[in-house]
Amino acid sequence: MPFYTLPIYLLLLVGQLLFSPAVSAETLQLEDAVRIALSSHQRIIQAKERYAASSSLADAARSERLPKIDFSFSYDRLKDQPFEIFQGTALSVNDTDLVHYQLSLSQPLFTGYALTARQKLAELGVDMARYDLQQARRQLALDVHVAALQLLQDSAGRQLAEQQRDQFKSHLADVEAAFSEGMVPSNDRLKAEVALAAAEQQLQSADSRLILARSRLNLLLGRPQQQPLEIAEPAAVTPPQQPLEELIGIALQQRPELLNAKLALAAAGEQIRLARSGDYPQLSLVARYWRDGNDLWAARNPYRNRDNAAIGLRLDWNLFSGGGDRARLSAAQHQRRAQQQVLRELEDMIRLQVEGSLRQLIVADSNSKTADKALQQARENHRLSILQFRENLISTSDLLDARTILTRAEANLQTAHYGKLLAIAQLGYALGRDPLPAAETN
Repeated sequence: MPFYTLPIYLLLLVGQLLFSPAVSAETLQLEDAVRIALSSHQRIIQAKERYAASSSLADAARSERLPKIDFSFSYDRLKDQPFEIFQGTALSVNDTDLVHYQLSLSQPLFTGYALTARQKLAELGVDMARYDLQQARRQLALDVHVAALQLLQDSAGRQLAEQQRDQFKSHLADVEAAFSEGMVPSNDRLKAEVALAAAEQQLQSADSRLILARSRLNLLLGRPQQQPLEIAEPAAVTPPQQPLEELIGIALQQRPELLNAKLALAAAGEQIRLARSGDYPQLSLVARYWRDGNDLWAARNPYRNRDNAAIGLRLDWNLFSGGGDRARLSAAQHQRRAQQQVLRELEDMIRLQVEGSLRQLIVADSNSKTADKALQQARENHRLSILQFRENLISTSDLLDARTILTRAEANLQTAHYGKLLAIAQLGYALGRDPLPAAETN
C-alpha cells in the first residue's frame, strides 16, 4: 500500500467501525433454546457415547455364545536332535527344526448359566444407559429453563432499574429548579441526589446480573459467553390439574431415575446368578487341526504324519477356590439388598419432589395474584404522590418512597410471574416428562 493512501485507509476503517450497525441480539423461543442445548451440549454427547459403549458391550456378550476359532504358529530350533532309546539303540524322533501350525474351534455347550447372566447384564446395561441419556436430557432442559427464565427476569429487572434511574434523574432536575427559586430546602435536593446515586448503583448491579445470566445461558447452548442473546417471553402454560396422588403415580411410572433403579435391581439379581455359575461344570465342544514339519510350511515330516485332526468334549469343574466363589456370592446378595433400599428411598424422594413442586406452584400462583393487586395499588399511590408533590402537599422523601414502593411492587410481580413459570417447569421435571417430543429425542 502506498504511503500516501494509508491515512485515507485508516479513516475509512475508523468510519466503518463507528458507523456500522450494531449486532442485534438473537431472540430465541424457549423451546428452540432447549433444542439447541440438547443437540450439542457435552452432557448429552457423553451420555450418547456411554449408550453406544453399552450397546457394543451387549454385542460382545452375545458373541460369547458363538464358536471361537483360533490359529497358532510356532517355530523352534533345537540345539541337539531329539532321540529316544529303543532296546539299547538311539533312534532320532525329530529334526532340529520344529514347525507347528494349529487351528482350533471351541463351542461352549454349558457354562452354568454364566453366559446367560452376562448377556442379560449387558442388555440391562444398554437399557440403563438409555435411561441415563433421558435423565441427562431432562436435567439439561430444566437447567436451560432455569437459565432462560433468570435471563428474562434479570432483563426485566434491568429495565425497571433503568426506569427508576430516569425518573429519579427527572425528579432531581425538578427539585433543582424548585430549589433555585427557593421553593424547596437544600435538604430535599440532597435527598434527590442520594436517591439518584442509589438508583445508579442498582442499575449497575442489574447490568452485572444480566451479563452473568446471559453468559450462563450461552454456555448451556454451546455459544460464546457474551454473544448477544434474548429469550422471547414464553407462552402461558396451563399447569396440570390432577390431584397429588395421581401426579405421584405418573411420576413413579415415568421418572427415568426410578426405571433405572429397577433395572439396577434386576442387574443385581443377575450378578447373583453369575456368582452361582461357578458351582456348575463347564462343558464345551473342541475341534483341532494341526500340522508339524521341519520346513516353514510344515510340508515335510520324515518322522511322523505331518497333520492330524481331533474332535472331543472338554469338561472343566472347579471343586475348590479357597472360598472365593462363596465370598463373591455373598457380595452380590448384599449388593442386591442395598439396591432394594436405594429403590425405596428413590420412590420416597420422587413422592416428596412431586409434592414440593406442586406446593411451590400453588404458592407461586397465589403470589402472582397478590403481587398484581399490590402493583395496581402502588401505581395509584405513586400517581397521587406526584400530584401531591406538585401541590407541595408532601415532601421529596414521600415522593421517593412512593417510587421505591412502586419499583418494589413491579419487581415482586416479575419475581412471582417467572417463579410461576419456573414452578411449572420443575413440576414437569418431577413428573418425568420428556423435554421434547419423542421424534426429537435422538
